[in-house]
Amino acid sequence: MKDWPNLYARQRRKEEDNLEFWKYEWRRHGMCSDDANKPSEYFRNSLTLLPNFKNLKQDLGFKLGSKVGDILKNLRDKNYKVPQIVCNSKSQLREIRFCYRNNINEAMDCPNWVGSRTCNKETADIFLPGGAGGTYAVKYNFNHD
Repeated sequence: MKDWPNLYARQRRKEEDNLEFWKYEWRRHGMCSDDANKPSEYFRNSLTLLPNFKNLKQDLGFKLGSKVGDILKNLRDKNYKVPQIVCNSKSQLREIRFCYRNNINEAMDCPNWVGSRTCNKETADIFLPGGAGGTYAVKYNFNHD
């Protein structure tokens, strides 16, 4: 379970939260992947890709006052393909989706970097969730321990 964590899991209900997170990920993403009939393969491929993102937190380059275009530029400068950025209604980052061809063999620019109604312009503000919309309030654990 530690290799496929739920970043928002509450300590007392961590196992249950992780299971719900996995179910959600499968229904939302896995069922429309190249591995639509093989959940174990979908999660195995996801774990295979995980090391490619070990520096993602730093590579995003979030700082107070970041704009969506800043994040896209930071990722391009670090040789990432263009992802799709999804924010909630408060312009807080919800997901960054990376796109692949032929299962996981070839990273590609996503067809559309806009994944939500907010954060839909390069000049739009973008925040990390947590405390007053600040970017330092949440400590994400992008590493799997």
